[in-house]
Amino acid sequence: MKLAVALLVLLLTGCSSTPPPPDEPGRTWLGMVPGDAIPFDGPGGELVLIYVDETYSMDGTNASALTWRLGGDYTTDYFVEDDDATLWWYGRRGSWRAGRHGEEPRRVDIVEHRVRFGDRTITLSDDGGPVELETPEGVYTR
Repeated sequence: MKLAVALLVLLLTGCSSTPPPPDEPGRTWLGMVPGDAIPFDGPGGELVLIYVDETYSMDGTNASALTWRLGGDYTTDYFVEDDDATLWWYGRRGSWRAGRHGEEPRRVDIVEHRVRFGDRTITLSDDGGPVELETPEGVYTR
């Protein structure tokens, strides 16, 4: 009987796949969900920002991935958002990775709606979604 009541409570209260509004707990810094791919236009053509739908074990934790696809070139950055909403950069594919060769995760601050991963910057809208990307190739907008 207790199991049936617990299942009924879960069904009535928490089975929604809709992301929470920006001011509610659980909202991530990026305003995207894993599997999202957002195109941007810029000097090199179309750049697609992809929130990869899997995690990667790095330095004893599971990191999420953002892939920047420009034509046939891909750059992937790994990040972790901890329980207190601090954002950590765990590496870049082919460049560096936390836990290897003494590398440590690097804290990433969101300043004036801008997030920097090395030579790449994401500008976020007021509601958290990405609106502009800066790369070595130039500035890309939605």
